[in-house]
Order: sequence, then structure tokens, then C-alpha cells
Amino acid sequence: MKPLYFLTILIGIALLTGCAASLKQPQRTDMLQMKSLSAFNGVYQNIGTTKSNGTYNTLWYHLTSIGQTDTTTFPNATITLFALDDEKIRATWEAKGNASKSIEIKGKFKNGYFVAKPKRSAIPIPLIYGEFKNRQVQLSLNQDNSLHLDQLHNEWGWVFLFLANNDTNTFNNYQKIREQ
Repeated sequence: MKPLYFLTILIGIALLTGCAASLKQPQRTDMLQMKSLSAFNGVYQNIGTTKSNGTYNTLWYHLTSIGQTDTTTFPNATITLFALDDEKIRATWEAKGNASKSIEIKGKFKNGYFVAKPKRSAIPIPLIYGEFKNRQVQLSLNQDNSLHLDQLHNEWGWVFLFLANNDTNTFNNYQKIREQ
């Protein structure tokens, strides 16, 4: 009876923790009020932070983190966003002298934000090991027509009775170079 009781507690903790980690839509005074997803159409800078083990916080890095991961980095690359319909945006990575790459991002347009479909994964082995990951990204435009990207990355798990958690919220702005 005790293993069943312990499993019930772990499931309860998983449900409570999983519900607590979600990306909120903050009310920003610098946000551009948009009527459609096509307001995102344009070419954006892909500048990021370079560290010894790679380049991070580029627009491409964040957009691919919720789909197929691609760590392609070039300093003068651009990202073209194009609304395909009310629930999809195509992001195209381009750099001079290199073949372009494209991904489609599914999501919903609501309250002036494009909220991408979250990427979630779980590895539960009752009483022994468990791991849950959640990545969420949302896009909006600032008054100066730059792209504002909010991202949540939540991970937690357990090994026997030891729990661990890591939450990361980031936001970045990317300048629009030209309209599409």
C-alpha cells in the first residue's frame, strides 16, 4: 500500500508543478495593437549572445527551440517571418553565401500575441526516475515595430525521492530590418 501512496504523491506534485509553469501574456504599454498575424511579416536581425560553447538568444535559436532544434549560427544572418494563415508562421533563416533554412511554427493569435504551440516531453518511471520538460514561446511587436519574444523553459524531475526543478523566463527584442 505504501508504494501506491508514494506514487499518488508524486503524481500530485507533477500536476501541481506542471500547471504552475506557463507563459503569461503581460500587459505592456510599448506593445503594438495588431489585428492579424500578417503584422509580423518582415525581415529581422538575428543577433545573439556568443558564449564559448555556442551562440544563444538569437531569434533562430528561440524559434527552433520549440520545433526541430537547429544550432546554425552566422553573425550576419537574417530571419524572415511570414504569416501563412491564422495559425502558422514560416520562419526562414538566410545568410549571404549559405543555403536558406525554413521552419513552420504552429500556434494561435490572441490578444496581440502569437503564442506558439508548446513543446512538452515526459519520461516517467514510477518510483525511480522522472523528467518533464516544457518550452513555450510567444511573439509580439513593440511600438517601434521591433519583434518582442518571450520564452519559458521549465524542467523538473526526480530520482527516487530527490526532486529538482529549473525554470527560465527570457525576453528579447529583435529589430525589423525591412517589411516583407
